[in-house]
Amino acid sequence: MGQEQSLPQDTNETDNNNNINNINNINNNSNIEENNNREKNNDNNNDNLNSKENDSELESPNKSINENNSEIENSVQFKGLSNTTLNDNYKNPMVSVNSIIKSYKSSKDFFSLNILESLLNISSTKIYPPNHEIWNNLLKKEKIPKISTRQASFDMNVVINFIGTEMAINNETTRNFCRLVINLISELNSLKEQEYKKDVNVEIRNALYIIKLYSKYFIENMEVDKIKNLFDDYEPSEIIKDTQDDNENNNIILLMNKEIIDNKKSKLEILIKELLNTLIYLPHSNEKNVELYEEILNTFIAFFASRFHNDMEKQDNYILITTFKVLSEQENENLAGKVITKLLLNLIYENDQKEGLFARVLRKNSTSLSSIAKKSLYIFLILTNQPNQLAKNELSNLVNELTNIQETDVIPQSNPPNLKISFQSLYSLINNKICDNEEICLLLYQLISQSDAFRSFVLSKIEPELLLLPLLQTFYTSFKEKINFNKIYTILITLLIMSQDEVYTETLQRIEINQPSWFLENNLKKISLSNFTFLICLRVIQINLGKYKDIYLHSNCLAIITNLAIKMDNIHYYVAHKLMNLLDLIQKKYFKLKNKKFFI
Repeated sequence: MGQEQSLPQDTNETDNNNNINNINNINNNSNIEENNNREKNNDNNNDNLNSKENDSELESPNKSINENNSEIENSVQFKGLSNTTLNDNYKNPMVSVNSIIKSYKSSKDFFSLNILESLLNISSTKIYPPNHEIWNNLLKKEKIPKISTRQASFDMNVVINFIGTEMAINNETTRNFCRLVINLISELNSLKEQEYKKDVNVEIRNALYIIKLYSKYFIENMEVDKIKNLFDDYEPSEIIKDTQDDNENNNIILLMNKEIIDNKKSKLEILIKELLNTLIYLPHSNEKNVELYEEILNTFIAFFASRFHNDMEKQDNYILITTFKVLSEQENENLAGKVITKLLLNLIYENDQKEGLFARVLRKNSTSLSSIAKKSLYIFLILTNQPNQLAKNELSNLVNELTNIQETDVIPQSNPPNLKISFQSLYSLINNKICDNEEICLLLYQLISQSDAFRSFVLSKIEPELLLLPLLQTFYTSFKEKINFNKIYTILITLLIMSQDEVYTETLQRIEINQPSWFLENNLKKISLSNFTFLICLRVIQINLGKYKDIYLHSNCLAIITNLAIKMDNIHYYVAHKLMNLLDLIQKKYFKLKNKKFFI
């Protein structure tokens, strides 16, 4: 269409860069809840670590730790944390771990003493066969709590950096991490064989939680080949080594599927496939299911963070390449489409998750997203915005294959259809949440730019103000708050794409609205949507000329105005006044620059 000529020449390239920047910001801000604060906390650390007052106490660990973990004390000490800023009290991880053990007596703030000792033990040089009691203490005895405080999050990073280093060194001989991975795969496979109707036990969630923590450390600190070896470099006989001789009672505590042990495929590949199937088919029928489901989302966010710890040009990102390999394999037909669909359904039906009545009532009237909805949206955006060299099947193309179903149609949550969602439900959610959620802005841009069906649905709505006014409000108020150009560019390009449709702009000209409550500059009474959009763009241009001088913002606002002007008549008097003021300002700047150039 003719309006596309108004788009600046470098818009697509800049648009893609901004899109990637937005994804980077989302991924950087979407770390697992319990690991989201790594900054220094000297006051709290000094309360927990009275190292200056009691040096001798820190030099000698608890008696029970000495007795049970002698191999840990002789292990290689961690010399530096590449991704965590620690104060002086945390320079010695072994001292720090023992101090944490003394400081925390309750699992409400941190790992219980049982969990912490078990993690230290399985990371040591000792082999723990599947029937050893330590697996019962670690996985079955109690549920590992979520980290709920900043100090606990900081302390957990210290512990994970220590036990991660130990596991990376010792797993070559102990295979304890391999046993943990195979156990989780076996448990998830058992769930799948029973069509996810079996009750989820605490063992599955604990195993996944621990593997996520180890993987996070491996991703941040290790090379690709070493990560591969941690998952796959073992002989089947090593996994069940000493099972018959270790205990008199040979009841196997860890579920170890022999077919999985003997399978030559990468265990990371098998694990990702099982996690994706669980993500698609596990119903949110009870609290345990919801906890496991959220932990699966957390794990994928940790996996995808590997993108920011590897050189993308080398194309050796093992975690992401393995994920996309699973999604693109022919034997996993429709897996990628069902994953994309399920993530969007988690967003659309966020209030259907099992939670208290009071929480549901509060969320219904809130613009915030539930935890599962927000994490599902993060993963959707990350998956569909990967570089082409990683996404061989280009998951972004699947967005264009999304089709609409009636809002009244019942979609089974435990068996979602392939690439079929209710556009109306998604449209309503975007309208309600876009003002306070940057991720929703990016989702709208993604759907408008890549899905022909969704774009046609949006542009054909008989009440375009339901979406347009929240977009304009977010665009306008962004300059009154802490400026976020990534968010502004996302909204700007979305408005530009929408304004390129002639029928849509003609509809905007016919529909009149009352002045929105958030626009306080003048008493407009009645004004058409087209005139109001025109006015907001003029106001943004004026702000930009005076303060930011951003040529990309300036050019695209003018492009939107040009698109609107094609179908505009009976321009509002206040809009005409602002337009003349802008032209006068531009004229003054032009002559000022011209005279300056003349004198030079």
